[in-house]
Amino acid sequence: MDELFERLVVYQGQGVFNQYRDVDPALDLPRGAEIRRQNLRRYLETFASARFVLVGEAAGYAGCRFSGIPFTCEAQWVEQERLGWTVGRGLERSSTAATPWVERSARIVWEALEGRADCVLWNAFPWHPFGERGSLSNRRPGAELAEGLTVLRCFLGHFPAARPYAVGRVAQQALAAIGITALYIRHPSHGGKRKFMDGVAALR
Repeated sequence: MDELFERLVVYQGQGVFNQYRDVDPALDLPRGAEIRRQNLRRYLETFASARFVLVGEAAGYAGCRFSGIPFTCEAQWVEQERLGWTVGRGLERSSTAATPWVERSARIVWEALEGRADCVLWNAFPWHPFGERGSLSNRRPGAELAEGLTVLRCFLGHFPAARPYAVGRVAQQALAAIGITALYIRHPSHGGKRKFMDGVAALR
């Protein structure tokens, strides 16, 4: 696991915020990057026995960018929608926002999982590629997607018995690039909620 975190921290790229390495004083607490690494480590420890790996596209600004956990936002461990597995895990907020960040895709993903402990989440490009509107925007990773492949391979190596599934075509492309033919599940964004939920329900 230490190797995984070393690879996560070392990356730097234009138009990309590395939430495990960097801190934006306008948006993050001084310990922001450390908090996000700690959150991720505790999440991976919790789901160490997963049978399925759901690989998404990239970290979103309202979710993993601040939580450090793929498809998860800060509101999901501090407000009324708190996820059961987060209780007692010591997860912390890294943002300076007055209220916790909420991400729609994160809500859909955890609604679909319904408390399942057999699925672990990851992103093909584990950092946050931001768009023309700045830090609080998203864009699809381009050529830099290749930079995440070594990390993706390392991550999957920690779950050798788990079967990878691609959440979206970008993830499917990334998995194919490292020699894995993964079944496709519709990404929950842009009207994909119902198909995503059906795809997760079929995992048995």
